[in-house]
Amino acid sequence: MKICLISNLYKPFIRGGAEKVVEMMAKGLVRQGFDLFIVSTKPTFGLTFQKEDNINIYRFRPLNLFYYLNDYKHNAIIRLFWHWMDVFNIHSALTIQKIIKKEKPSVIITHNLKGIGFLIPWIIRRQKIKHIHVLHDVQLSVPSGLIIKNKENSFLVSGWPTKIYEFACRKLFGSPDVVVSPSQWLRKFYLEKNFFLNSRTEVLHNPTDSLSFLETRALSDCFLFAGQLEKHKGIEWLINIWEKNNISSKLLIAGKGSLKLKTKNKNIEFLGQLTQEELRKKMTMVDFLILPSLCYENSPTIISQAFSIGTPAIVADIGGVGELVTENETGFVFESENEQSFLLKFNLAKSLSLEKFNAMQTKSYEQSKKFTLPDYTEKILHLLK
Repeated sequence: MKICLISNLYKPFIRGGAEKVVEMMAKGLVRQGFDLFIVSTKPTFGLTFQKEDNINIYRFRPLNLFYYLNDYKHNAIIRLFWHWMDVFNIHSALTIQKIIKKEKPSVIITHNLKGIGFLIPWIIRRQKIKHIHVLHDVQLSVPSGLIIKNKENSFLVSGWPTKIYEFACRKLFGSPDVVVSPSQWLRKFYLEKNFFLNSRTEVLHNPTDSLSFLETRALSDCFLFAGQLEKHKGIEWLINIWEKNNISSKLLIAGKGSLKLKTKNKNIEFLGQLTQEELRKKMTMVDFLILPSLCYENSPTIISQAFSIGTPAIVADIGGVGELVTENETGFVFESENEQSFLLKFNLAKSLSLEKFNAMQTKSYEQSKKFTLPDYTEKILHLLK
C-alpha cells in the first residue's frame, strides 16, 4: 500500500509539535514497510524531490504573498489577504493534484494544511482516495489557529470575517473518511461547530518516539519551560512570576520565537533552541516541566516526551492539556493565567519528599507507555483498513 502524508511543514522547516508528530508518523509507517511519500512546503520557489530516511519528499512554495513561516513579519491586513489566498490556493491544489496522479497513493493522510492550501481535501475527494485528516489545533475555525483565554468572543475569534472563513473551511473539508484528534477537547470543539458530520472520529494522543529506561533521581530545585517563545505560550507571564516573587528555584527556558526576552534574574537561564537529544538531557536534570499556556492547547507533544524520561509536569488547564496530566500523580494542573493557582501547585511540587517525587516520576513514565510510536502506528494502521 502506498501512503501519502501532506503537511504544511516538514523538517527542517518546523515551528511546533505538529511537525514532530508528522515526522514520527512517517517513521512509524516506514518501519512497518509501507511505501510512503510526503508533500510539504519550502521557502524557495519551484517543485523539488528528494529522498530522506527512505522517504520520498516533494516540496514546493505555494504562490501567495509570503511564505508561511514568515507570517510574523507582516501586519494584520497583509495576513488577512494571505489567509484568504491560502484557503483557495489554486496553485497548491494543482501542484498536489499533479503529484497525486503521478504517485497514485491508496491513502492520503493530511495534517495541518494552513500554508499549503485548504483546497486539498476537495482535490482528494475528486480523486476518490481514502482520506484521513489529523487535527492539531483550531485553524479550521480561527485563521490564526489560536484562541487566547478571555478573548474567546473577540472579533478575531468570533467576528463575521472569521465566521465566513469557518464556513468556507467546513465546506472545503467536508467529511474525510476518518478524522483523528489528539484530545477529546479538540474533537468536541469541531463537532460542536458542525465539522466532519459524516466522518468517523477517533481520539489518539500524540506519540513519543523514544522510551528510555527510567532512572529515578534526586530533587534539583530546577524547572524547565520548553516551547515557542511567544506571548500565548505564557512564557512572559511565567518570567514575571519568577521575578515578582523572587523565586529561588532555577528556571531553564528552551526554545525560540518572536519574543526578545531578557531578565536580570540570575535564577532564569535562556538555553535557546535545543536539539531533541539536548532537550531530553535537560529534562533529566530538572524536577518538572512547566507549560503555562494562555491559549487553548490541543495535546502538546512535549508532555509525552517529558513523561518518557520520568519528568512530571505542571500545566495550565486550558484546552486538552489537562487530559494528559493526572493531578498529584503525573504532575499538577493549575488555572491558566491565575498566579495564585500556579504558586499553590508550584509550592506543592517544591515541597515533595524524595519518595513522593520518585513515585511521581514512575507514574509519569508508566503513562508515557500509552503514547509509544509502535502503539500509535498500530492504531493508525487499523484506521487504514
